[in-house]
Amino acid sequence: MRNVPTDAVHSAPIHDIGEEGSDMTRDIYVALFKDKDRTAARSLPDVSDVLYEDIGKASDMATPGGFRRGHVIANKIDDGEQVPSYAQESFLDAVSVRLHARNIVQASYDDFVITNLGYGMSREDFLDDEDDDETNTPLVRHTSKLGQYPYKSFASEAEQEESRGASVRKTVFTILKSFIGSGILFLPKAFQNGGMLFSIVGLFVSAALSTFCMLRLTACSNAVMRMTGTGDVSYGQLGQRSFGRAGRFAVNVSLVLSQLGFCCSYLIFVEKNIGDIIEQVFHGSSSIASFSWVLILLQIPLYTPLTWVRRIEYFAMTNLIADVLILFGLIYIIGYSVERLEAAPPDSSTWENFNSKSWALFLGTAVYCFEGIGLVLPIYDAMDSKIQHKFPKIISLTILFLVVLFSLFAGVVYAAFGQDTQSVVTLNLPNASVSGATMTVQITYSLALVLTYPLMLYPVVKILETYFFPQKRRVKGYWRWQKNGFRFALVCLTAAIAFFGKNQLDNFVALIGGFCSVPLAFIYPCVFHSKLVNNGHWLNMTVVIVGVFTMVFASYQALSTWG
Repeated sequence: MRNVPTDAVHSAPIHDIGEEGSDMTRDIYVALFKDKDRTAARSLPDVSDVLYEDIGKASDMATPGGFRRGHVIANKIDDGEQVPSYAQESFLDAVSVRLHARNIVQASYDDFVITNLGYGMSREDFLDDEDDDETNTPLVRHTSKLGQYPYKSFASEAEQEESRGASVRKTVFTILKSFIGSGILFLPKAFQNGGMLFSIVGLFVSAALSTFCMLRLTACSNAVMRMTGTGDVSYGQLGQRSFGRAGRFAVNVSLVLSQLGFCCSYLIFVEKNIGDIIEQVFHGSSSIASFSWVLILLQIPLYTPLTWVRRIEYFAMTNLIADVLILFGLIYIIGYSVERLEAAPPDSSTWENFNSKSWALFLGTAVYCFEGIGLVLPIYDAMDSKIQHKFPKIISLTILFLVVLFSLFAGVVYAAFGQDTQSVVTLNLPNASVSGATMTVQITYSLALVLTYPLMLYPVVKILETYFFPQKRRVKGYWRWQKNGFRFALVCLTAAIAFFGKNQLDNFVALIGGFCSVPLAFIYPCVFHSKLVNNGHWLNMTVVIVGVFTMVFASYQALSTWG
């Protein structure tokens, strides 16, 4: 059976002829979306440039108004006048500019989401090979002489326009966005476990170690780029460069476990808040509130369709909405805590500086809150090369601001509620039955985590699918539904884990931070640095020892105090 060409001029995916009025605009879409012809060998000159050096290529005449523009351009050049811009642009340019602007924004959202959720994975790691539609390569125009443009991808144009890289302001914003998430809500309970003074000191120490390891990672990235001459080095690539496949596999395992843990904590958080609303509104008369497993089970059909989405940039807007909802919730929580402190009588506080019974649980949560180290490499690579030397100062000052913000939020909430601080801090707010604001915060924060869940699971899906679904002998359609079934199974797995961890959320978060996050945050960066940069061995070894101790001790304490 002969091969059927896939680049037909009137390919259906370009423009659906069944749409009303589409027959009048189809030729425009074909002109915008058709592929470029095969180029001649390098040994041959570009004939169009030789014959039409000033006017442009002969193929430009095939565009709408081409003969008219060619006539105007030729006359202007003969008279020695400057060619006006209107004579250099066709009708397709006006259409192309709108598409260009729209897709540049889409590409920016794509890069922003990947930067926040890539955890050291490259853009290629996020592409789903089974999606071969044209949306993966939207078109933009590439400027050449006299404003005439051969067509290229929007992504390419976006990369060219962003070739200078991110500014200091954008870098700081991205770092803040990467580190402020759901972890901050678990800090008040962590302060209750560790005590006020111990927790503040521990949070600063964790931030200092995290910053040190982030800079170790950037040093490793620079070393690999010098060796290979390529950019955009991912966390997994550093592992593979250091210890081969075993290094990449170790990074992937830690990433998968930590991301699954985050997803499980989201299910628990939503179950706690929605269950509290049902109980308060129905005054405990609803049986569903007492069956937490039902609330967890009901989340499965909610998350499953979201995990079937193949393009990560489709979550960009939902991620932005989730950020706004989280910010609204944090402002309300801190405001209510301050009011409670002001209304409290003197000497009524129940908080303490050090909790000798459960201080070890704080260690894992402290690392959990700074689990953004995997985001450092894409943020660093996205910076303008002229200001990359400022990155150590930028990351240090930004992390300092974050640790002050975290300490202030957790300290105020813990001081307001003392020993009554809940694992889910929204449960400390007034009853939803008497406070519409509380119900709004609980619903909006739950909605924010629902929208964030597929993003947290996305790296897990992409990593595991490379192992379970090799690219050989796939059958389109059947292959897609196999992957859909696999993603559904992952959602069910997170729901099952959440069910067993729902009554010990603080222990569960400490276990995630201790066992899953510490290797990514402390151990791997220093080990890779000793291998790739080959200096600072003693300092690296010290941090590795601290990391191993924290991982073992925090994990043991989280498991031993479970229940």
